[in-house]
Amino acid sequence: MAARHVSSKANVARIRPARLARRRRRRLALPALAIILALLAGGGMATAIAYTSVKTQATELQARLTTHLVSGQAELEAAKTSLQTANSTHDEKLISTASVHFRTAKLQFTVAKQMADSSQLLKQVELMPAVGEQATSRQAAVDSISDMGVAISDAGLELAQLDGQLIQPASAGGQQGRTLLTVLSQTSSSLVIVRKELDTAQKAAAKVDLGVLPAAQAAAFMRAKGTITSAIAAVDEFTRLVPILTELLGGNGARTYLIEQVNPSELRPGGGFIGTYSVLQTNQGALKLITSGTAVTLVPGFLTNTRPAPGQPGYVAPPGPIHEFIPGTSWSFIDSNFFPDFPSNALAGELFAQPYVGHIDGVISIDYYAVARMLDLTGPLSVPGYGITVTSANFVPLIVQYDLDTSPIRKAILSATAGPLMSRLASLPQSQWLALIGALNDLSSARHLQTYFNNDSVEKEVTQFGWSGTLNPTSAHDYMMEVESNLGGTKANYFVVRHFTVELTRAGTVLHHKVTIDLTDNMPFAYRPQEYYSAYLRLYVTDTASSTSDNLRGAKYPNPAPPAGTKMIDGWVPLFHGYGHSAEAVFTYDTPWVAVGRGEGQIYWQKQPGTVSDALTVKWNDGSGHNYVISGDLSQDRVISFSATGVGLTSGQPARAQLPSLSLG
Repeated sequence: MAARHVSSKANVARIRPARLARRRRRRLALPALAIILALLAGGGMATAIAYTSVKTQATELQARLTTHLVSGQAELEAAKTSLQTANSTHDEKLISTASVHFRTAKLQFTVAKQMADSSQLLKQVELMPAVGEQATSRQAAVDSISDMGVAISDAGLELAQLDGQLIQPASAGGQQGRTLLTVLSQTSSSLVIVRKELDTAQKAAAKVDLGVLPAAQAAAFMRAKGTITSAIAAVDEFTRLVPILTELLGGNGARTYLIEQVNPSELRPGGGFIGTYSVLQTNQGALKLITSGTAVTLVPGFLTNTRPAPGQPGYVAPPGPIHEFIPGTSWSFIDSNFFPDFPSNALAGELFAQPYVGHIDGVISIDYYAVARMLDLTGPLSVPGYGITVTSANFVPLIVQYDLDTSPIRKAILSATAGPLMSRLASLPQSQWLALIGALNDLSSARHLQTYFNNDSVEKEVTQFGWSGTLNPTSAHDYMMEVESNLGGTKANYFVVRHFTVELTRAGTVLHHKVTIDLTDNMPFAYRPQEYYSAYLRLYVTDTASSTSDNLRGAKYPNPAPPAGTKMIDGWVPLFHGYGHSAEAVFTYDTPWVAVGRGEGQIYWQKQPGTVSDALTVKWNDGSGHNYVISGDLSQDRVISFSATGVGLTSGQPARAQLPSLSLG
């Protein structure tokens, strides 16, 4: 008996895994397949033999359909994993593996649908008055899930084929002769097919009644549905990016771009004094450096000391503060980026440069920090004729040192690196494109890179991506931006430390603002007398502001009117020396109290181009006895949020151009 008892337990142990497996499959099965319960409700006094026969057939059908659907889902997951790994490792063999999984998944989903649609048993059940409607609804779910799986598989096959073209070795596919523009064209046409398949999958998914799915199947279905949503978003985002890159690379015909290389050590509203420039032509993906040199060569009469004076031909009246700084001298290209928004700066730059360089299709502004970040991607560059190699680590300090020493090598380095740097960026391999787009986004968010295109549709998309430097990008009702102009002709800004303190106080329906800027010039004594700082400051705020005031010396001559939707508070900081001397600028103004969400106020704070990471402190008094303080930095735009429960500081609108995910992940 004991032996038999042990044997019985052993048999149970052997049988249990099989039972558990069957139970697991039953839990995974779609209710659309488990219609036997409905048969029990509608069968009445049917004979036991007939019931047993129907039950057996239904159970077998359910098992077969479940096997195909679960297998199809597993193959899709395996295909996605293979494609993701292929993208990250650039392993061409995994593309073939992914394609096999996608084809197998498509087969499994196709068989499941055919099996359900051709089942005579299901057709008979659908005719039964008591259960027919429920059975039809559940079979529709099976068909829709199968259609969704087939469409995702087809989209995956197209992506796998595209991936194979992108990551194939150069020796096998002639990668050396392929330009980014060619790849963009291939990608764009392929993604049209992918988008169509994803639309089909999304429509099929929308037909599924989530209420008829058990928890396990509902979770798998929602994951698949999420894949469709994220893939469509990536495709649509890329579709918007393609026209920009195509225009930039001359895919619509030859395009000429003015590259402004600004010096943030001599800060201006557009990022810095325009010290050097380049003219770059793109045509069907090929880049050609037309010319490069010092910006003063684009200034009438500069080299001969005969710049136009008031009343003379060619004279252009400069903005008030520049007129005050260099009285009797015409406005010109080197001082053209005096506006707070980049589109205005770019148009002014084009106006001054075109007589010298010819037609311009767009303007790109980069500062030293942008060049250093690009060198991260391209690697070191040798400067011909100077025995110098620039890297991402040494570029900024090297350029600044030459600048402080007034060495002509600085401008020569900038001119000599412009063309090779652009060529290397354009020829980066596909493995670095995501890093390139990410770097451009970061630089645009920090406003070290700004772009403007004369093509209105492209400029609109650039603005949407956050690369254009427009004012108040989110159309915030409470907004501010401080821009600083170093008009003393020194390079002090490399050493200037800035700390912003924003004090906000609510008084009923009014929000009082006090913005204090503490400026410290740490330029060494060794550079005297070129260490002083002469700064003209402007604070742009929303045009609903009132009771504006400041502690600055007013400008002698009028400034250009502030951009639409803004009001300007401006003035000169008293001249002060370096080696630790400081000055303080204070602005105050009121705006109507406007709460968003749950009684929360917000201010959008836009960062000035050319600055790096200024410290800031926000103090908030809600007018009811609550005071809060938070600290951060102005390395990019910020959003200040404040309510009765506290104050917060978050990132502003980021630049968000992106390449598509080619792995359905």
